[in-house]
Amino acid sequence: MKILFSIVTVFLFSTNLIAQSKIISKNDYERVFDFAVSETNADFPFVFEVVTEEIEDGKTVRRVTKVNERQSEEYERIKQTEVADGRETNKYQINVGFGNLFCSDDGINWKSSESWCFGPVTIYMPQEPESVEYSVSEKSIDRKKVKLYRKYSLFASDAGSKRKGFNEKISTIDSRGFFLSVEDTEGTLNPDAVTLRMKQTWTKAKITPIVSPIK
Repeated sequence: MKILFSIVTVFLFSTNLIAQSKIISKNDYERVFDFAVSETNADFPFVFEVVTEEIEDGKTVRRVTKVNERQSEEYERIKQTEVADGRETNKYQINVGFGNLFCSDDGINWKSSESWCFGPVTIYMPQEPESVEYSVSEKSIDRKKVKLYRKYSLFASDAGSKRKGFNEKISTIDSRGFFLSVEDTEGTLNPDAVTLRMKQTWTKAKITPIVSPIK
């Protein structure tokens, strides 16, 4: 039942969005998206959160939550929480100026590092889609109008499989052209199954000044 509910929820949301949306060109979509990337990520200070869920047979088998407090381009505080196999693991990172990176497993004891604290980094090779559709719709959040830009990609089936893949990216953008959120859903079709969800959110917030954890 949970599997059916999650799939139906995605389907109903997508259908509702399509019904109210207007098809746009790739150039129009990329112009808005690229502006939001550059402007949102330069509007310090803010909190940037990414929640990634890996899903198998309708169940989340791994969930990673990364909360990034960004004071400026050079100063940031990150907490990453990973839940998998019934275990929760936390990692912490502080950047104080370029090249001054500190890592911790408990947020108390720190050591300097020359590399990212959360490795290894998973690299996905881009796959060329069979088709891509771009669209935009509007809705209200807290009585303020926002736009939802949707990019829906279809992919050919893998070798030995008849199931095609899909990726749906929905970007919620405010009246300034800044991101509020970006939601990615990946999976396969016929039968429909979601395999990955990732939600990114940006929130304006006051941040406790970021300083070196090692005196």
